[in-house]
Amino acid sequence: MPINQHALHVLSSDDPDKAPIKYLNEALSSEQLTVYVPVDTDNATDNNTERVSKLASEIANYDDHLNHGNLLTLDIRSFYNSVLAGNVQPFEELKILLEEALKERIASGKSDEVTFVSGIAGTLATNQKFDQCINSEMWWQMTHSEWLQKGLKVTLICSHPRKIFDKNHFVHYRQAMSSLHNAIV
Repeated sequence: MPINQHALHVLSSDDPDKAPIKYLNEALSSEQLTVYVPVDTDNATDNNTERVSKLASEIANYDDHLNHGNLLTLDIRSFYNSVLAGNVQPFEELKILLEEALKERIASGKSDEVTFVSGIAGTLATNQKFDQCINSEMWWQMTHSEWLQKGLKVTLICSHPRKIFDKNHFVHYRQAMSSLHNAIV
């Protein structure tokens, strides 16, 4: 896993949750604050219950991590819809929430590291909302740089589907994603 990087993870599987589970379990085993916003291949639909149930079965000690504040899972819909509307306010609120949570964790003697696995931009790309995808990744890159300057230990892994990433007619998207990340995994 890339440490303290803004990394691009190109999903090679038909199961968009399978590969990120590895990163989530790694981070949780180190007692890091771990946040997951999955790629939504169903166009940011309303039914998230099946996905959460599957996630719970594949994350070691899922309930314990939730109860101890080590794992946060976020519903993609509000972020997705905000990006479509050109509104970054929910992202700014999430940024503040993460910074405050990290301060509280440090004060209570917990790990000072955060792993954030996000499928927001990948979902935008799946739905061919490339301008919004690029704008959201630019925001994440800027935010990650700010966090590093503040000395915060944040690993940000952005999941993007290979089926979109590999299409030749989406070369602009592929080039933008490569340039907006510090590492590719």
